[in-house]
Amino acid sequence: MADRGMKERKLVALMVNDMGIADVEETEMAGMEREVQGLSDEELDRMLASRLDLPYPVDAEVLDRALARVEEPERISQRGDFTGAPDMSHEPRPEERES
Repeated sequence: MADRGMKERKLVALMVNDMGIADVEETEMAGMEREVQGLSDEELDRMLASRLDLPYPVDAEVLDRALARVEEPERISQRGDFTGAPDMSHEPRPEERES
């Protein structure tokens, strides 16, 4: 049976997929995660069942199989190239600047 953490991640993934992965900022995703974490266990299961077109209450095995098919988007900060700083690669280095 899926644990609560997995259920939360999968629901956020479904929400992000609805919005379009490229359009979701790190701060928006963090907000969605907080919103999902605030749900009770029953609300979380009910929302997952609804989003996955499953009847509620849903059988645990059926839910697990459906959740396994939900792909979680790669988070920007997990790629390893996100520092939070603006991309300044287009700016010349100090020694390259004209005086």
